[in-house]
Amino acid sequence: MEDASPLPSRDVFRPHALDGALLWFHPRTGTNVRWDGAATRRLTRRAPRVALFGITNRCNLACSFCSRDRDAGSAWTVDGAFDVLSGLARRGLLEVAFGGGEPLAFAGFDELLTRLAERTGLALHFTTNGTLLTERRLRALAPHVGEIRVSVYQDTPWEDRLELLAASGVTFGVNVLATPALLPSLPALLARLARLGCRDVALLRYVGLDPDNHLDRDGERRLAEIIADSPVRARLSVCFGDRLEPVPRLFDGVDGDCGAGLDFVTITSDRTLKACSFQKRGAPVRSADDVLAAWSAERERLLGPAPLPGCARPARRKAQLSDGIRIWQGFSGNNSGDCVLVGRFEELEDARRYIDDLLPGWTPGEPYGAAWRTLLEREGIRLDDEEVAPGSIARVGASVMLHTDMAVGDDFPSLRALLWKRGGRAVYSGVHEHDPVELVAGLRFEDAASLEAADVALAVDDIAVLERRGLDLYGPVPIRGASLSAGTPDLGPLQGTISQLEAIAERHGAVLAAELAPLPGEPHWPEMLAARPPRDDRARLWASFPDAGTAATMADSLDGRAVIADRYLIATSSRIPARYGFRIQRAGGNAEWMDGGPVRLSATFWRRSQETTACMAPEALKVALRPYLTAEDELATDQEWIRPRATVITGEPGRVLPALIGFARSHGLEMWLDAAPRDRIVAVIARLKDDLARAQRAARAK
Repeated sequence: MEDASPLPSRDVFRPHALDGALLWFHPRTGTNVRWDGAATRRLTRRAPRVALFGITNRCNLACSFCSRDRDAGSAWTVDGAFDVLSGLARRGLLEVAFGGGEPLAFAGFDELLTRLAERTGLALHFTTNGTLLTERRLRALAPHVGEIRVSVYQDTPWEDRLELLAASGVTFGVNVLATPALLPSLPALLARLARLGCRDVALLRYVGLDPDNHLDRDGERRLAEIIADSPVRARLSVCFGDRLEPVPRLFDGVDGDCGAGLDFVTITSDRTLKACSFQKRGAPVRSADDVLAAWSAERERLLGPAPLPGCARPARRKAQLSDGIRIWQGFSGNNSGDCVLVGRFEELEDARRYIDDLLPGWTPGEPYGAAWRTLLEREGIRLDDEEVAPGSIARVGASVMLHTDMAVGDDFPSLRALLWKRGGRAVYSGVHEHDPVELVAGLRFEDAASLEAADVALAVDDIAVLERRGLDLYGPVPIRGASLSAGTPDLGPLQGTISQLEAIAERHGAVLAAELAPLPGEPHWPEMLAARPPRDDRARLWASFPDAGTAATMADSLDGRAVIADRYLIATSSRIPARYGFRIQRAGGNAEWMDGGPVRLSATFWRRSQETTACMAPEALKVALRPYLTAEDELATDQEWIRPRATVITGEPGRVLPALIGFARSHGLEMWLDAAPRDRIVAVIARLKDDLARAQRAARAK
C-alpha cells in the first residue's frame, strides 16, 4: 500500500549522515555538499547512499567481459522493486542506479521509474547498452532520470544513441572498459565523445579472470596520460582504488577504498544483497528491512575485497578527511549512530498498553501519522517536526524497546516523553550510540534437561550462544530478524528476534526476559554473571540539555535534588519520581534512570581554534585532570578521533560533574559529556534476573 503522506521533492537538498560527516544531496542536479567538522564527528550512516539495482538478468547482448552471473534468475516485479526502493528511500537512500542485465529489457521498467519519480525523492539513473533506447522511450523516461549512461562497445549503435540523447537535453555519460586492446584508440574515442556532447566518460577497470583484459603498469601509465589530455571529463571506476597515481582525486588523502558494501550496495536480479557485482556470495533480500539488516549485520564480509583479479580494495582503511566543506556535482552510476529507548514499567499491563497504543499507527522510519499525533496531543506531549517512527518496537514482560539503527539524531523524543508520562523509566536512552546494540536475553528453565535441549536449539538455529548460570541462560543475541509465517505481521527485526526466543522458551517450558544494550568490546560473560549487582537503595537520574539555561531552569523544578553543571544534570535519591523524567523530556532534554552504583563519566575535549588537531595528548590530559578528582575516582584517558577523552568512574557523580566542567573552562576547552552505569551489562543482568523470577512465579501460579 503506497504512503499517503506528502510527496518528497527531488528539487530540495536531502541530508544523509556519513561516518563523521554530513552530506547534503540535490537529487535533480546531482549537487553534493559534504561537511566535515566538530558538529558532524559523531554521525554514522543509517543507510547506504546508493543502491546499484540489477533489475533483470536478461540482456540482448553477450559480451565476453560481462561480470554478471548469467545463470542468475530475474525475480523482481514492478511492485516488488518499488516496495524495496521506496522503503530504502524512507530510510535515507539517495540514489538508485539501474543495471542488469539490460534494464530496458525489463518488462515494466518505464512504469517503475515513473512511480519512483512520483512517489520518492530518489535520484534515478540507469546504464544501458543503448540498443533498446528509442526516441519514444526516451521521451517517457527523460523527465524522471538524473542521468543515463551508455556502455560503449563495438557493434552497437552507440553513436546514434548518443546523438539522440544529446538532442533530448537529458544528462548523459558513457562507460568505457579500459583494456590493453582499447588504449591505442582511446584518445580518438574521447575526442568523438566530446563532439557528441557527452557529459563525462567513466573509465572502468576490468575485474575478472581473463589476463588479456588487465592493464599492466605501462598500460596504467599510458591511461593516466590519456586522461590528463582528455577533451571530455573523464572519471575512474572505483575499482582502480589508489592506482593511476597521477590522476587527481576528489578527496585527497584517502586511501582508495571503493565504498562497496558501505557507501553503496548492489541488489542483484535474483534478490540478493552484495557489496558489488564482483562478489560471489550475497544475502537474500525481499524487503527494505532485509537490505538494511544484511547491510548492518554482514558489514565485515561486505567490506572485504572481491575474490577476482583486478579488485584494488585496500586491506586497511584510513578514510577520515580534514574538516571543511566540499562541494561537487555528480550522479552515481551502475558514513549516525543507533537511536534507542529501553523503558521499564512496574506493572506488565502498563508496558503492554504503551506498546499496544503505538502499534496501530506505526510505520517504520516514517513521519508520525494521524494516530500518533492524536495520541501525543491527548497526552499533552509536543511533537518535534523532524521525528520519525522507530525501525523496531517490541516488548518483553515489563520492558519496552524502541530502536532505529543509523539515525542522524534523536528520532523519537516524544516517545521518550510518553514513556515517563505513563510512569515508566528509561533505563537506556541512547542517541548516536556507536557501540553495537544487541539484545541481552535471559531464559530460566524448570530443569537441566530442558535447559540442555534449548541450548542446543539456540545453537542449531544460529540464534545465539548463551552462558549458563544454574538453570538460567544469559547472553547477547544479534538482531537478525526471523522468517515470518504466512499472515504474520512484520514488526521489525527486533521483534522477529524476540519471536525466535519466545518460541524456544515456549517449546522448552522456560520464561524469557530481554533488554537492548550497547556492547562495547567483548564482555566476559562469566565475569558479568558473577559480578555483584548494583545497590538498589538509591537511584540516579542523568540528563543532558541543548543549553545551560534550560538545565538550570529544570534543576530548580526538581525539588533541589539535582546537581547541574553547564548543560548536564544528575540527581541522586532513594526514589526518582517518573514526573522528573517527563519534565526533562518535555523541556527538550534527554533523561535516563540509573541504579545507585558507580557512574562512568566520559568527557571528550577540544579547542574551537584547533578543531582539526589534538588540543592535548591523552597522557597530558591525565596529568592535568588528576588534581580535580579524589583518590577514589578511577581515571583513564585515551583518544577519540583526534580528541583526548577522559573516563572517570566515581561513586559521587554529583561532585565529579562540576569538576569536569571547571577543568574544561579553566583550560579554555570545549567538552562533550556522557554518563552511564559503571557496568551497564551487570545492571541489565540484575534486572533480567528480577524479571525472570517474577515471570516464573506468574507461570507457576497459572
